[in-house]
Amino acid sequence: MAKFGIGLNREVVAEVNAGKIKEPFSVADVKKMIQRKAWKPAPSEKYVNSCLADAASNSHSHTYGKYFESVGEGKYRVRRAYKGNKRQ
Repeated sequence: MAKFGIGLNREVVAEVNAGKIKEPFSVADVKKMIQRKAWKPAPSEKYVNSCLADAASNSHSHTYGKYFESVGEGKYRVRRAYKGNKRQ
């Protein structure tokens, strides 16, 4: 069961696909989404950083979804495979 909505990374993908988060996005953009969704308790910045980095790393666990690509300077974009998908 996901801690935050359908899962933090999947929530970010859905927001990007809906045009609510513009690419490339950063932790600050994800934090704005978290405030908008008013999750209680809200995920920590460390958790957000970790989720984004792990979902962009090809060397992290092979069972962890690779939703993002790092474009440098703490910015990410959704991988092509997840662009426009209604379900992640």
